[in-house]
Amino acid sequence: MKNRVSDVRNHLVAVMEALNDEAATPEQLAANIERAKAMSNVAAQYIGAVRVELDAVRLYDDTRMLPSVFETPVQPEARVLSFDPRQRTAA
Repeated sequence: MKNRVSDVRNHLVAVMEALNDEAATPEQLAANIERAKAMSNVAAQYIGAVRVELDAVRLYDDTRMLPSVFETPVQPEARVLSFDPRQRTAA
């Protein structure tokens, strides 16, 4: 796992696929259900934390101020966000 929201999504999809495995024994299915419950709880906490970080970024964008518990972001070089793949640059 690389600590990205997309990684969390991939793990959750893998758990859903395991739950849908028709060849799983009842014991495997029970273990998959318990794993899914645990991963769901952890993912909810992770997503909640990411939501707080996004709210902090929005606050900073609006006010240029952050609560002291957050580090002030380093100002990157200005780049234009484009949905046109021809205009995207490598990060």
